[in-house]
Amino acid sequence: MSTSMRVMELVRFGDTDTSFAARERPRPEPGPGQILVRVIATSVNPLDLQTRRGDYRDQVALPAVIGNDVSGVVVGTGPGADDFRPGDEVWYLAPVFAGQGTYAEFHVVDQALVARKPAGLSHIEAAGLALVGVTAWEALVERAGVRAGERV
Repeated sequence: MSTSMRVMELVRFGDTDTSFAARERPRPEPGPGQILVRVIATSVNPLDLQTRRGDYRDQVALPAVIGNDVSGVVVGTGPGADDFRPGDEVWYLAPVFAGQGTYAEFHVVDQALVARKPAGLSHIEAAGLALVGVTAWEALVERAGVRAGERV
């Protein structure tokens, strides 16, 4: 496997036509408790739009690989990462403003943040659910206090 990967790098804040550049970067390696995922699909959600236009300039140092939603296939594991094996299809929400984002061919993530992709979902569908799912959970369960058996 190559030691480099393609990324879409945010090189300046602004509109989509001038903000991104396709670049080659070193492929990340998984550390202890981490897995390396070949990204099959990611999404462009409101957080990404806000980041691109510069709403979070103080938290994003340019150039940056942004993106948080991902669905892909495990291709490597670090020491102690025993929950997943190469070939497993996974999906997750990458930590916001922490390390490389998901607009890349490969992404490293702590295995504790990852779930197996449901067989009934495509990679595109799974990548579109992570951030919106967390947002819905926070709104309904954490803020509104909705519990099992209740209707909304």
